[in-house]
Amino acid sequence: MRTICSGMRVFALTAAAFATLILVVGSLVAITPRSALSASAVSSTVSVGASSGVGVNKQAVSTSVVRIDGKSYLKVRVTSGYGVTRRFAVTQRVCEKGTCRTVTTTLLVKAARTAWQGRYLGTGTYKKDGAPSTSVTAPTPKPTPAAIVTLTPRATPTVTLTVTRTVMATATVTATATVTVMPTPTPTPTPTVTVTGSPVTDTLCGARANPYGFTYCVTENRVYPSDKTGVCEVFACIDNFDNGTGYLVECRDGMVSMSGGLSGVCSYHAGWLRDIYRNAV
Repeated sequence: MRTICSGMRVFALTAAAFATLILVVGSLVAITPRSALSASAVSSTVSVGASSGVGVNKQAVSTSVVRIDGKSYLKVRVTSGYGVTRRFAVTQRVCEKGTCRTVTTTLLVKAARTAWQGRYLGTGTYKKDGAPSTSVTAPTPKPTPAAIVTLTPRATPTVTLTVTRTVMATATVTATATVTVMPTPTPTPTPTVTVTGSPVTDTLCGARANPYGFTYCVTENRVYPSDKTGVCEVFACIDNFDNGTGYLVECRDGMVSMSGGLSGVCSYHAGWLRDIYRNAV
């Protein structure tokens, strides 16, 4: 009797274990498809940081203070990333012996080009104070010349009509009548267009505005050492500028030299860039 009870107990435990195993397997089968779906629904997002430079900021601006022959200059360099010409106003604070002031330089830079400009500060030793600030605007459009229209009316014509009538009867009668008709037709205006004003010409060809007539235009009026007045007030001159015996040229680093026409022109300043002239008198 005891053996039969023990056998039944073992059978009950085995059945319970088998049922538990079936539940576990069923749970795994039910969970596996959901896990696979969840895994396939995960998306990968790659964050790309914005790069600095012309592509994002639309311009690259740098300023530096150079000292040449006892004179200080602020050199402003702008690289434009715009697709059209833009006017850049670069403001830089400079200090000399504790006295500071703000200098603003305006440059007109064509699309995807680099331009620079040297600004004369004085004979003191200047230093920059902080970073430059820049504002960008569209260039001012050239004015359109006015047109003057003059209307001249046509003259009023005069029409003379003569009517002659002959009556044949017992007697011959001749009648003569004179009729004058003076119509006043509506005049047809004939427009006359007169354009006043002269076309605007750039007499500097991109050079900085100055009272000495320095220009990038080829006027055949070269600047020689005997006629160098105002050069170092408008441009940044090299160290041995006064020793030059040629004519005025601009080097590729933005400095100017009196070595034009000589061998080794701008040899220590990245080479020759262009000649500088004065406007023709």
